[in-house]
This record gives sequence, structure tokens and C-alpha cells, in this order.
Amino acid sequence: MQGGQIWQDFAPYRKIEAPKNNPQKAAVALHIQILPDDIKIILIERSMYNGKHSQQIAFPGGKMEITDESLEITARRESHEEIGFGLNDGILLGCLSEIFIPVSSFLVKPFVFVHDQFPNFIKNEREVNTIFICTLSEIDTIKKRSFKDIKISKNQVLKNVPGIHYKGHFIWGATALMLHEFNTALKSS
Repeated sequence: MQGGQIWQDFAPYRKIEAPKNNPQKAAVALHIQILPDDIKIILIERSMYNGKHSQQIAFPGGKMEITDESLEITARRESHEEIGFGLNDGILLGCLSEIFIPVSSFLVKPFVFVHDQFPNFIKNEREVNTIFICTLSEIDTIKKRSFKDIKISKNQVLKNVPGIHYKGHFIWGATALMLHEFNTALKSS
């Protein structure tokens, strides 16, 4: 699904392809629960820390460790570490397009896991400030896209960044791209 209108809607100025100097591999997990008329999906707000993704809304995930046998294992391990899901919780439904995140030089592979019911959450207080269980209709990237200026450093502001407002937060960047690809795939099927 990568390419064309999907990328342009939420990343009009973004260079999509990863540089050839071996970006660090990472994975995230889109944990979903299918309802009769909607889909529940889990997002997290990262804790405040001195780093590039501090307090951003994201999916559970992180960089691949040398002990991870695959990126799917990375997504499952990070979900275990951040929100307490078991390493075998959820059935792998599929993957979305890899996304290069220039600010941290990560090449991220999103995995979609479906659950009959979400397991109990155990929030990692060091890494996660809040766990959100939202519905896809609440964060519908097609119907609810808006724009906001994002201050990324003392001297740099990104103007008119596309994203979604959700409960006083703004979902943007790679998370918005992944949500939009997922949402667009569902609407076109």
C-alpha cells in the first residue's frame, strides 16, 4: 500500500525511502479488536524523557534487539515490555508498509495483531504515560484529519502538520501514517 495518495495525505514533504546507510530496524504493534460496527485499537502516550519521541502518541514498539529472531518478535516483545501483553497474545493478521523515521533513523515495520479480547494491561511506568483504547471511528484519518504546527526544537516548528486530534493529544508523524494506511485499507476492502 505504500506510495501515492496514502503518503501524501499525512506526510506531504516526507522522504519515504530509508537511506542506504543501514537504518536501525524497529517494529510496532497495532493491537486491534473487531467489533460489530467498529474496531478497537491500542495507542500509547510515551513518557516524558530527553529524546526525540518524548510524549508522542504511538503504537507499542521499539528497536530490534540482537536476541529478537524477527521483527514480529520485536513487536511482541515491545508490547510485552510496554503494556504487559504476553508474547503470544494476538493473532498476526498482517503487516503494513515499512516507514522510515528520519529524526531517529529507524526503519519501522508495523504488525497488526487481532484479539478476541484485549489481555489485562500492565503499564511500564518508565516508558508509557498513558494507554488508550480507542475506536477507529474516533481516530478516522479520512474524516477527522486536521492540521497543527508542531514545535520540534527551540528553533524549529513544522507548519501545518497533518494529524488527528484525540482526547487533547495530536496524533501525527509515523503513527498517523500507519493509522491512515490501516484505515484506508479497511475502507477499500
